[in-house]
Amino acid sequence: MTEVQVRAGLPETRDVEVLAVPWFEEAAETGEWWEAPAAAWVERRKAGGATRPSGWVTIGSEARPDLWVSRVSREGGPETAAIRATAGEAVRAARERGAGSVGVVLPADLADASAAGQAAVEGLLLGDWEYDGLRDAKRRTPAPGTRIVYVRSEEPGAEREAWLARGHSLARAQNTARELIALPGNVVTPRHLAETAKELGERHGFSVQAWGKDKLRAEGFGGLLAVAKGSAEEPFFLILEHPGAGGDPCVVVGKGVTFDAGGISIKPAQGMEDMKYDMSGAAATIGTLVAAAELGIPQRVVGLVPTTENLPSGTAVKPGDVIRGLSGKSIEVINTDAEGRLILSDALTYAQRLSPAAIVDLATLTGACVIALGHHAIGLMTPSDALASALIEAGERSGERPWRLPLWREYRKQLDSDIADIKNTGGRPGSAITAGWFLSEFVEDGVEWAHLDIAGTAWAEDARGWQPKGATGVGVRLVHEWLRARS
Repeated sequence: MTEVQVRAGLPETRDVEVLAVPWFEEAAETGEWWEAPAAAWVERRKAGGATRPSGWVTIGSEARPDLWVSRVSREGGPETAAIRATAGEAVRAARERGAGSVGVVLPADLADASAAGQAAVEGLLLGDWEYDGLRDAKRRTPAPGTRIVYVRSEEPGAEREAWLARGHSLARAQNTARELIALPGNVVTPRHLAETAKELGERHGFSVQAWGKDKLRAEGFGGLLAVAKGSAEEPFFLILEHPGAGGDPCVVVGKGVTFDAGGISIKPAQGMEDMKYDMSGAAATIGTLVAAAELGIPQRVVGLVPTTENLPSGTAVKPGDVIRGLSGKSIEVINTDAEGRLILSDALTYAQRLSPAAIVDLATLTGACVIALGHHAIGLMTPSDALASALIEAGERSGERPWRLPLWREYRKQLDSDIADIKNTGGRPGSAITAGWFLSEFVEDGVEWAHLDIAGTAWAEDARGWQPKGATGVGVRLVHEWLRARS
């Protein structure tokens, strides 16, 4: 993977072909050579009523790089988010132009220079990511080989090395998750996911167990086995562990449906190809363990991934069937396309056997969350105000922001079954919330637990900021920031 360099001082000559300038409108000018052309571009855009805040400023000099200017306001959100987005846009624009080098100049008067530097590194490594391993070599676009963050003053060496390492590791981990998500369902099967997790564990230094069908049957993973009945692919339950300094673990659970056709309650054909993305929670969990191991965080972190396909066949679970999962509760299956919560119920039950300090699950769980929050926010559900606040703060730092939805008891009645302990859907009203309520039924009172519905944020239809079109790997940096804040 391309490495980002850090240079003290500001570029006076053409060190790079493209220089990205995050233009904070409230900032005082410092007399640098790029300020006059950038300011003139901003004023022209304002006068012309242009709404797009970013674009090229062509300098037209062999001695100076062209500029990619992004006009932002500190009142619009954290300055780190603006810097990450500017760096991501710039490296993507540089790649489209065929430039071989790109740099980001950090503004003066930053509230947190280390966080800003890390954000710039992340943006430079995330912004032009694409998976082209299945393309003909002629269709692959060369990426800028030189990427630089310019800082205005010398920092203590250890501090700079720390944010540079974090930026590299988190971007690598997120891009690892993106690659798993982007690959098609005929490549990323449950077995492939298990084998890839083992390879990554050996490479980065965390342990991986993969339980197959016989072990799942012996242990009583009835939810996972029920969903897998329609597929010829063997299901697996993955247990990944970064030991850290020991103690009660923080458990991260990721939904790993490698292709979701909906089972007997089959989905419409249009857009079904995107259901390879239904293992985005699993990919984010694996990426989180990669980052935890690579950065050596002190927490003990356990990742749990139930993985299967959800397909229709003569052996598939049927609407109206009653199944019994690891918890022992009976579940009436109203809709076989509400399968993610069935496999997560087993994983959450198992997680509590580990005496967890906290549990966070990530899942592309409901289309209803996309309707409610669109493609910019993660749905957050938890009975714990403290855990909600910690995840929201981590979201502000990482730029992967959750929005809390209520888990009021009034919603529980929608899950009442006439024949079983609970049914797996509560109808259309509030269906993102009733899905969260279903999961909460498998978490004991007093256990710190949060559900993150990433259905609207797991992939992007269009490029924006640091995110190119396609798989996002969302959740890796959010969960890491949450874990880091606990250290």
